[in-house]
Amino acid sequence: MSDRPLLSSQLMKNTMLNAIKQEVTVLPNGLVSFRSPELKAGSRVEVIVILKETSPPPLYDAIQNEEMEAKPTLTELLAQVATEKERMTLTYRKKVFLAVVPIEDTEVAKQLKKCLQNYTQTQVETLCVDDALGEFIETKADEKAYLTLTYQNQIFLAVVPIEKVDAIKQLEDCIDNADADDALKEEGESFTSEQVDKILGW
Repeated sequence: MSDRPLLSSQLMKNTMLNAIKQEVTVLPNGLVSFRSPELKAGSRVEVIVILKETSPPPLYDAIQNEEMEAKPTLTELLAQVATEKERMTLTYRKKVFLAVVPIEDTEVAKQLKKCLQNYTQTQVETLCVDDALGEFIETKADEKAYLTLTYQNQIFLAVVPIEKVDAIKQLEDCIDNADADDALKEEGESFTSEQVDKILGW
């Protein structure tokens, strides 16, 4: 009697694979997170990803992933201001308010700085930051500081703590007034006070 079948079944037994099956949601940038207590550090494993075309991720996960992908970073927003030469107001990590204009927008930058100085009744120095702007703002947010600064010699920013609602309103008014002035210049015609109020959203 041949022992070949015995050898074959022994080989199969020795090479039998243990499989761990989990359903996971693909994160932004194609990242798949997979964890199991059966996976020991240093073990060699083979990973096969099977796409389930007919099974979309749960609605919550889909919305969450979409928000993560759609939300631009501070650097991306500032790059947009620099490229498109537009003005912007935004909050950063729910800690600080930023009024942002291109560096060429000197008149508006002066108005923003003057606005902060009038509010704080102090001289506000304009600082220059080239890298790690987010970390810099984070530090100043913890200090509840009022700032004006330039970023990479392209952007001017006025920065105030998020809880200082009155200062925020004044900075927003500076931006709104500048936008309204530009709109009036583009139209090249006179407007009534009611039309100006409508442009400003009052």
